[in-house]
Amino acid sequence: MKRVSLSLEENRFFQAVRGGMLLAVPLIMTGSVALLLLSFPVEGYREWLNSLWGGAPAAVLSAIRNATLGVISLILLLTVSFSYGRVEDSRFATEIPFVSLAAYLVFSMNGAQGFTPAIFESAHLFDALLVAVTSSALFVGISRRLPGRLKSYTAGADDSFNAAVAAILPAIVVVTVFALLHLVMVNLLGATGIQPVFSSLFSRLFDSMGRSLFSGVLFLFLLHLTWMLGIHGGNVLDGVALEIFAPGIQVNAELAAAGQAPTEIVSKTFLDTFALFGGCGALLCLAAAILLCERRKSVRSLTKLAAAPLLFNMNELMLFGIPVVLSPVYLIPFIGVPLVLTVISYGATALGLVPHAVNTVEWTTPIFFSGYAATGSLAGSVLQLFNLVVGTLLYIPFVRQAEKRAMHTARRRIEKLTELVKQAEQTGERPALLSRRDLLGTTAKNLVSDLTFAIKRQELMLYYQPQMNADGTLYGAEALLRWNHPVGGMLYPPLVIALAEEAGLTDDLGDYVIDRACRTLEAFYARYDTSLCLSVNITADQLRNPLFAQAVETILRRYSFPREALGLELTEQTALFGSPQMTKSLRQLHETGTHILLDDFGMGHSSLSYLQNSPFDVVKLDGSLVGDVDRNERSREILSTILYLSRQLHFHVIAEYVETTEQREALRKLGCVCYQGYLYSPAVPFESFCAFTEEYGIQKRETDAADEHM
Repeated sequence: MKRVSLSLEENRFFQAVRGGMLLAVPLIMTGSVALLLLSFPVEGYREWLNSLWGGAPAAVLSAIRNATLGVISLILLLTVSFSYGRVEDSRFATEIPFVSLAAYLVFSMNGAQGFTPAIFESAHLFDALLVAVTSSALFVGISRRLPGRLKSYTAGADDSFNAAVAAILPAIVVVTVFALLHLVMVNLLGATGIQPVFSSLFSRLFDSMGRSLFSGVLFLFLLHLTWMLGIHGGNVLDGVALEIFAPGIQVNAELAAAGQAPTEIVSKTFLDTFALFGGCGALLCLAAAILLCERRKSVRSLTKLAAAPLLFNMNELMLFGIPVVLSPVYLIPFIGVPLVLTVISYGATALGLVPHAVNTVEWTTPIFFSGYAATGSLAGSVLQLFNLVVGTLLYIPFVRQAEKRAMHTARRRIEKLTELVKQAEQTGERPALLSRRDLLGTTAKNLVSDLTFAIKRQELMLYYQPQMNADGTLYGAEALLRWNHPVGGMLYPPLVIALAEEAGLTDDLGDYVIDRACRTLEAFYARYDTSLCLSVNITADQLRNPLFAQAVETILRRYSFPREALGLELTEQTALFGSPQMTKSLRQLHETGTHILLDDFGMGHSSLSYLQNSPFDVVKLDGSLVGDVDRNERSREILSTILYLSRQLHFHVIAEYVETTEQREALRKLGCVCYQGYLYSPAVPFESFCAFTEEYGIQKRETDAADEHM
């Protein structure tokens, strides 16, 4: 099941339909709200609305409904085809929706009348989705197989002109193919679409079955199956609902008026009231299940947003936003829960526990009110409550499975993003993550959204890696960013930085890290009677900001520790290829007393020139040199030269990535007396860092006020 689910999710057709439905959600919800306001289930409301200001509000709401839900097939035709172009990363993404529209028009022609606006209504939704996906796929396939000379009309021409000309042949082929398909449909089936054929077949099937538990269950099964296939089940089976099941309530009402016992259990009102609260799939149960056990904040937020419409049985936001439609995980409960609730409700009515439904109820009537209104008894509301509990319990295992699958998928994509960042590190290029149009790009955008909230809520952490002197005393520490993402776990720090840089969050993230480091220093100085130099990494983007030095100064003013206790660390590669503004920012920071550290020193060809001309206090040796120091004579010679320069130019040297005693001893013999690496400790949380320092003889003050600062 998991393999099938992942395969479907990676499928470009699934992605296109889901993406198109999400694009359409704002318009769908706009139309749904207008429809609710037009048919609000309060007695006398419609008369009041139609009389208000001469009926102007009602006319406006009707116009909004007609311009959204009234042309939902047109909206989804355009959004799905546009989404397909983006999924395929086609340069014709803007042309594809118009070609699909033309294909749909010729496919839906009605003889000499041509096409009518009715083909854009929800009754033709399946045809619209089918044409959108197939015409888009055909267009993209043809455009990619064109000879090179046809793809680019002429050298030097405008890109838009080239794209327009290159789209001519694929457009001609696509529209022609669907015109021919129209002829086949008319001549073989006598219909101008597929959805009307389904409707006709279903009507004939139910004509001979009447109203029974079996026919009601079969009706709901087909209704939900068609929805899960992307077909508007309500419209396909609307004729069956009105012709077969709707009259049942009239029969009961007439019998009740005559003083006789009602006989019809299964009716349209019965199904709407007891099996379909929250719309198709009894999605009010799904919403309750999500709010009870779902941990993903995005899903919970969407569900809370959809809760109010669900109470009035408008479920489009849940259907397309979760999404439920086309979801293999929710296939079973979406179809099965209404069937179970129907059987329960039928049994309760047949046993006399709940009166028969005798009153027609508006489809927008909320749960509990509708149960009472349909049966004229509180027992109807109690049955709805029981069904809500049962449906919620049935949905919960699938909610957990959906969460588990989504987290597994998200972790896989985060791992792929991490690999992209690592590859970019090897080439020295910035990775392009947010500009991707595939699922990895979507994951990157979701991570940026999570990162924004994590910064605001102060959920990011700093870990601290000790720096030790040769005599075993503590010199300082490097503060390293850590983000324990709720789905991806501890994310690769360069991935976090890359996302922040691409999303323009560098300043916010940088200020957060510096302030957090300052809070650590304040806490450390309050707890221990000793000095400490704590360094944090800064990026080129921060240094390019003319206000960066001022922002650091503003942060430092909040705290009382010595200025030289804070160090700002940049890589040699950043420094060597910096701009005049970066150099200016470094000088401004240095003048305030803040230490400047140069990381990964020894890699660049212009290193010595940088040492001569730039302000710095500490140089951190490149790990590749340190790793070879105990077995590579050339590495020792290079390090010896750097250490000689440190004495002449008065800067301190720290050796990173010291992992063995042999490396430490080789460095000590060369004159390097400060080390950082796994030989002493990995980066650890603040309390663990404090425990480490105490092991090396640092004593606490008598009054421990550190907790006030952390």
